[in-house]
Amino acid sequence: MRPPGPEPIRVYLIDDHPVVRSGLAMAVADEPDLVLVGDAGTAADGLAGAVAACPRVVLVDLGLPDRDGNELVADLRRSLPDARVVVLSSYDDELRVSEALGAGAHGYLLKSSSVPDLLAAIRSAAAGGTPLSPSLTEAVLRVMRRSSRTGPSTIDALTARELQVLERFATGLSTREVAVSLGISPKTVETHRVRIYEKLGARSVIDLTRIAMRTGLVRA
Repeated sequence: MRPPGPEPIRVYLIDDHPVVRSGLAMAVADEPDLVLVGDAGTAADGLAGAVAACPRVVLVDLGLPDRDGNELVADLRRSLPDARVVVLSSYDDELRVSEALGAGAHGYLLKSSSVPDLLAAIRSAAAGGTPLSPSLTEAVLRVMRRSSRTGPSTIDALTARELQVLERFATGLSTREVAVSLGISPKTVETHRVRIYEKLGARSVIDLTRIAMRTGLVRA
């Protein structure tokens, strides 16, 4: 039983790995200022569950089975404007981090983080901070510096296939939907997306959509 005191920080976890979910539950259990109010293994269940639970902090894995994690981040921001959405992922490359932050994430933590660091990051997010795993800070700064230095390129730099991928992302398709529509694997779509981001200086799907609309590739 938790001792009387201030209302604990309500935490919700969306991750398709049961071990991660049970591990967080155990980590939070002995913390009087934290409480896990729910968890889910899919994006659909996670969005519905988080809206019902009204958490202060939502931890989101990017590699969900039914939907792109960054799309879920954006939906959580819209559905829970008072919640702090923090990515908890095994991906540590700078493009993934900058894309998640561009989608609206308030922080980005690696699953390799220690339990004390994870708990501290939850508290930081709840207090309005932007927690980042220390090893990612320089990577994010590099992306920001490169984007400000080079600026966006034009779609003329893209290959025919990259243009097809860009057009589909800009119309709201998920990675899996783009893969099905083009008859290629989701992994290949991800490879094209990385190259598109690099060539256009984009940091999020929102950036891609703006570029596609500005250049006439898609219409509003």
